[in-house]
Amino acid sequence: MKKILTILMLLIAAFQLGAQQKQQWAVVNVSSCFMRAQPDYESGNETQCLMGTVLEVSGSDRYWLRVSAPDYRNCWTNELSLALMDEAEKDAYIAAPKLICTAEYTHIHSGPSEDSRRISDFIMGDIVRTAPGSRDGWTRVMLPSGECGWVDAASVEDFDSWAESRKPTEEGLVALAETFLGVPYLWGGNTVKHFDCSGLTKFVYMMNGIVLPRNAREQIHCGTEVPFDFEAMRPGDLVFFGSLKADGSIGTVSHVAMYIGGGRIIHSSQLVRTNSLKPGLPDSYGREPIAVRRILGNVDCGLGAVSVASQPWYFGK
Repeated sequence: MKKILTILMLLIAAFQLGAQQKQQWAVVNVSSCFMRAQPDYESGNETQCLMGTVLEVSGSDRYWLRVSAPDYRNCWTNELSLALMDEAEKDAYIAAPKLICTAEYTHIHSGPSEDSRRISDFIMGDIVRTAPGSRDGWTRVMLPSGECGWVDAASVEDFDSWAESRKPTEEGLVALAETFLGVPYLWGGNTVKHFDCSGLTKFVYMMNGIVLPRNAREQIHCGTEVPFDFEAMRPGDLVFFGSLKADGSIGTVSHVAMYIGGGRIIHSSQLVRTNSLKPGLPDSYGREPIAVRRILGNVDCGLGAVSVASQPWYFGK
C-alpha cells in the first residue's frame, strides 16, 4: 500500500511539474496589475503592467506567480490577474490583430450598450485582440482570457496602425502629461490610475510612440545630454535629480521630471503636478537637477529610446 501511495504522489508531482512547464507564459487580463517584490499583498509594488502585456512565468507560491515583464524581472502577481498560456498559445496571441485603448478610462461591456454588464475597466494603453462584430458605434473585442466583450469604438484604435502613426512632438508630450495633473503618486505606478516619477515619463512617451526604460536610473542613460540652461532646454526633455560623485559624474538618481518650458517641470511627486525650477518662487521645486536628457530626435539610434513600432516586444513579441 505504501509503495502504491508513493507512486501516486510521484505521478501527481510529475503532472503538476508538467503543467507548470506547459503554462510558462501569461498575459495580463485586467486593466493593470500590481507587480510585487514578494508573493504577499503587504509587499512593495515594483511596477504595474497593462492589460495585454505578455509575461514569462518562472515560479509559483499559493495563488501568486513569479513573472518577468519586458521591462521588469522577477516580480509577483496574483493568478486571477493573468491568462495562462503555453508556448503555442502565446505565439498565437502575439500574432493576432489587436486594438489599443486610447481613451483615458472606460469599460468593456458584455453587450454593445452602456447598460450591459461590465466585464472589466479599460484604460489608456491596454491591449486586446479584435473579435468579429461591430454595432452602433461599438466594437467587439477579446480579452487575453478569450472572453469577448464590447467597447465604445471611439475608445480604441488598431494597434499596428496606431504604432505606425505616432509622430512625437514637444507639444504632444506636454499636452498628454498635463491631462494627468492631480493623479496620485504610487511607488511602482505606471498607469493613468497611479504614477511614480519614472512611470509618468515612461507612460507619456509610450503613448507618444517612444519606449523608455522603466526606472529613472535607466532613463538617465537615454538620449543626449543637454545643459541645465533654460535657453538650451526644450519641452519634453527629461530632468533628473539625485547626487553627483566627487568627479562630477552621476552618483544616485532619485527622481525624474519632464520639462514643459518656461523654467517649469511636470512630475509625479506626491501627485502629478507642475513646479518651477527657478529658485525663490512660491512653487519652486527647490532642487537643482543633476542632468537633463533629450529624447526627441534621438530615437532608434542606439541611445536607449526606441519607437513603439520598432519594438513590439513591449507588448509581448
